[in-house]
Amino acid sequence: MRIVISLVLAVACANAPAEVTVGMTLHGSSLREWHAASAANQLITVADIVEKVLNLRDPLAVAPKARAVQSCINRVSNNFKLRSQMVTDTAVACMAELGYLPR
Repeated sequence: MRIVISLVLAVACANAPAEVTVGMTLHGSSLREWHAASAANQLITVADIVEKVLNLRDPLAVAPKARAVQSCINRVSNNFKLRSQMVTDTAVACMAELGYLPR
């Protein structure tokens, strides 16, 4: 399952237009880098991930989910032992925890 999720994220993020990805520097980052990033950078990055993974086009639908996933990632990133974990993997795990992914 983890391999499938990683492949979905890799394809989704790779297909994003260049103008959309400007400023989103956390896609390939660890939770250590996430923890040190600005809240705005975190939110933009996670909104892009949520939009791509959940195939949402409406910013009003993306925003509350992105904020919930951001909060979940922040909670996870506070655990020092997990800071080498990748942001995208954590975002997908958070989406599953929050019930955003189909079972």
